[in-house]
Parts: sequence; structure tokens; C-alpha cells
Amino acid sequence: MKKDLEMARKSATFDSIIRIVSDMRKPILTFCLCAAACISCGNGAGENTEFTGYLFAHMTNSHYGRLYYSLSRDGEKWEEMNGGEIVLEDYLGHPNISRGNGRFYMMGVTTSGELRQPVLWSSADLVNWERKDLSRDIFDVSEFAYENESVYLGAPKIFFDGDNSRYIVTWHAYDPAAGPGNPLWESMRTFYFLTSDWENFTKPRRLFDFDGDDASMATIDVILNKEGGRYYALIKDERWPETTATGKTIRVASSKSLTGPYTNPGPPVTDAWEEAPVALRKNDGSGWYLFTERYLESSCRYCCRETGRLDSDEWSQVQISSPEDGRHGCVIPVTEEEYQAIKEKFGSDR
Repeated sequence: MKKDLEMARKSATFDSIIRIVSDMRKPILTFCLCAAACISCGNGAGENTEFTGYLFAHMTNSHYGRLYYSLSRDGEKWEEMNGGEIVLEDYLGHPNISRGNGRFYMMGVTTSGELRQPVLWSSADLVNWERKDLSRDIFDVSEFAYENESVYLGAPKIFFDGDNSRYIVTWHAYDPAAGPGNPLWESMRTFYFLTSDWENFTKPRRLFDFDGDDASMATIDVILNKEGGRYYALIKDERWPETTATGKTIRVASSKSLTGPYTNPGPPVTDAWEEAPVALRKNDGSGWYLFTERYLESSCRYCCRETGRLDSDEWSQVQISSPEDGRHGCVIPVTEEEYQAIKEKFGSDR
């Protein structure tokens, strides 16, 4: 399977690769969960908010881009909601829920057409969602001679910067001059825009400007967090392991400012062939969780690592479980009221 997918990447266009991956039905994916100590995670909740559980909003291998829910009390053992069925029929995308100013937000795309339009979904309770159609123009990166993927728009992700009451949306785009296959993926770079009201948006800008050996680093699946007064970016190094020792791993860069400049990323915190990181603070305050998807192997379904800080080079193994067949999503802490509302709407005893 690994050989087949890599051959497809070498010869196919970006959109055809997406279709190849979306049509796969075999459970080839695994997850990794990593934990790290946290002081501030920028989750958008008040300082005195008490969290009693976790929500995993994710797609599945068999239904790529659709929205599913799973709940957990400890972040380790998960219960699928809604009988393992889709929870929001109109949603399509890579779910990444951000809590900010009393609401939840996630980005998606329209469900039809060759050139999909972005959709902002918002909710007060994680049960009832409202949609706001946006324009692709706010993602326009043509001034950099880059293009956005036509369907999933480079998997946009939202981080709420509570200290400045603003949202940053990050996504990856490619250089059309790079050609298909490996060169296209190795041309990926991360862009962003800012908004405080989802009505006015800054112009897209490049998020990273690394130097040295990482000047050519392709970046996708960026997740932002805050710890100890610094912003941390968890990044997939999209270069190939055959040419770069850190290729296809998750690495961490940091900055004093949300929009950089960011340091060159440190050494890998995962093995190769892991992507789609999801990081959050543990509810007991003892560390961070980091979910990643090991997407080309079937021998190790789950793995887990633990560390003291996001900038640490030391990670140790921890045993966990996660939703069967789940992939590409996010995990967020929830209050008891939010937990019970989700259980009431989507639980098996509803």
C-alpha cells in the first residue's frame, strides 16, 4: 500500500491524489498520542473553566471528509457517538474545532463542484451548527505564485489567540510550477490570514521563513498552541525521508509572536510517515496530548508518547486507544454541560 500510494504521488496531480486517498477503504491508518506538560494552551475558554471530558471530531477512513464524534473521559478510552454514523450531514472537510469568545468554529468546504468554496461552521454547544459561506478570495495566494487545492483548500485550521482576541487560519498551498508527484508535495508551504470577527480578513501571508537545511522544508498540517508565553507550531515536514532525515515527521518550531518569525523546527518528535497532529492540554493539567495519524502502515495501530514540554527533545511511550477507523480530526476539552449535551444528542442511550 505504501509503495502504491507513493507511486501515485509521483505521477498524479494533487487533486487526483486526494481522490486516490479518499477512495481507499482498507484500514491502513494508525494514530499516535503524545502528552506534554502545559501552562497555557490558548483554548479560548475562561481561566476558571472546568473540563471533564474530551471530544474527538474526526472523519473516517471509509468516509473521508465527513464529520464523526467520539467522547472520552480521560483522553485514552473513546466511545463512538451516533452509532458510528455521521453527525453533521452537510459538513465536508478536515474538522479542526477552535473555541473562542463563547463559540466553537471549524472550517469546511462546499460539498459539490470542481472548485469548492470555504464554509465556516459555528456552534454554541457542539450539537447545533450554523454555516457561513465564505469566498475563496480570502485564501488567494496567487501573488506568491502558489495555488490552493481545489477541493479541500489545503485543510485549513483555526487557532484562537485569546491574548489578542483574534483567530488565525492556516493552510498549505503548492507551487504549480513544481510538477506532479513528489516535487508538488515538496513545494507545499503554509499560509495564514487573521480575523477577529469573521467579516474582515487580512491578506494571506507565508507563516514560516526557515533557513539553513530547513530553507527548503515543505510544511503541511500546522497546529498552533501556546505555552509559557511562546507560540508553538507543530508541523509535518513534507519532504521525503530518502532525501531528508526529518522527512514525513512532526517537528516543533516556536516564536514570541503568533505570526512569527518562528525558529527553525527542532528534531522530530515522531517517527516518519506520521501527519495531521492534534495537540491539547490534558484536563488534569499534567501535560499535553498530541494525536497524529500514522497513515501508511497497518502493523502498529496506536502509539503514544509523553514529554514534559512542547520544546522538549525527550518523548516516552504511553499506551492509549482511539476511535476505530478514525482519522484526520481534532480533540478538544469539553465541560460537563457540553459532554452531557453531546451524549444526549448522539449517545447510544439517547
